[in-house]
Amino acid sequence: MSLYTYDLISHDAQIALTQFSEQFIAALTQSPVTQWSSDLGFALTSKALKTRFPLPIDAAGYKELKGDLKYRRLGETSLELTPKTWQDGVEELASVIEAPDWIGWTVAPAAMAAAGASLMNEIIVDLLETNASSPAHPLTGGAFFKTGISFNVLDSSLGTFDNDLTGGGTSPTIGNIKQAKENFRAIKAANGKPMGLRMTHVLVPAAQEETWRDLLEQDLIIQAGTGSTFGSVDNRHKGTVQLIVSDELTDDSKWYALALNKPGMVPWIIQDDGAPEEIMRDKSSDFYKSTLKVSLAYVKRANGALALPQCIQRWAGNA
Repeated sequence: MSLYTYDLISHDAQIALTQFSEQFIAALTQSPVTQWSSDLGFALTSKALKTRFPLPIDAAGYKELKGDLKYRRLGETSLELTPKTWQDGVEELASVIEAPDWIGWTVAPAAMAAAGASLMNEIIVDLLETNASSPAHPLTGGAFFKTGISFNVLDSSLGTFDNDLTGGGTSPTIGNIKQAKENFRAIKAANGKPMGLRMTHVLVPAAQEETWRDLLEQDLIIQAGTGSTFGSVDNRHKGTVQLIVSDELTDDSKWYALALNKPGMVPWIIQDDGAPEEIMRDKSSDFYKSTLKVSLAYVKRANGALALPQCIQRWAGNA
């Protein structure tokens, strides 16, 4: 005689599929995944087949009215975002599901929901880490992260900035934070005036989490004095930058400084079509009749694009 009650119970494949669906939806709404890509960028929920995101090539500003009103065009330069189709699914022989020793889907629905919740993060991570140069970004003329990006794409005489930087050593330092802040403050708008950017966030891989907590959360830091002396001083960077740890980042040597204090300044844009589409094939389906299997799939349409290079810096150690 079996010691386990589940060995004595027969299951129904249709009920099992319904349970998977219910568990998936519950896990999706309670996912522990931090959707930082939506929090830090511009997120759009839409079923549009293509979305155009205007990129500013000039700067907003009021001037004394002399004669006719002057207008700025917002659509001269833009990013085009075309959603891609993504899916995940499970299938199994109905006889296996209906066998007395079947114990259910265990962690499968929650795992699939977590993967769906992190999809947009992974899309942005791929863009950040590959730094593709084709097609050329409208505001940089090439790769998104590079040196010598013009403040004004129509007038290079106004100067340039860099958003691809290398820190000294293999780990971030207080000096890197200071330099990143200074870099943002030095960026000018297309009219040649200071843009007013301030570093607000830092996006880091999980391997750097503890280092960054030391840099941003400690009350005191050790600072070199004269000669070979050292002393502790107040950490003036504490509380000035929000730490975002991404489990999706795969390059442990790189981190990203962000300046999100200005309206409309976003490092990337993302688009998805909302809740994933569910496709269930039970024992009444042709799929079962030809394979003796049942299945459940989820389909999602989404994509992302890197947007404004002024408000993000990529840093790497020189290991």
